[in-house]
Amino acid sequence: MLYLVCYDITKDSRRVRVAKLLETYGMRVQQSVFELVLNEQQYATLEKRLVKLLDRREDQLRFYPLPPQVRDRVTILGVRSPFAIDDPTIIV
Repeated sequence: MLYLVCYDITKDSRRVRVAKLLETYGMRVQQSVFELVLNEQQYATLEKRLVKLLDRREDQLRFYPLPPQVRDRVTILGVRSPFAIDDPTIIV
């Protein structure tokens, strides 16, 4: 499942840790917005890891599931990423 993840985190150090963690799971598309392709197990693992990083009294993180039929209807105005979240990746 593709998720659009966005956050509002008040403290810089927490925000950096959350962003670095999210970057290991997907692609940053804006400053505080990520696209992640996750199966159920990955989602559960990521959620557990994020809960440990957040301050629930100050921070907010949202996951928006995007079904496959919606992905083709996304409109991007302005600068585009040279690749899509589900492009093949080679890790060296």
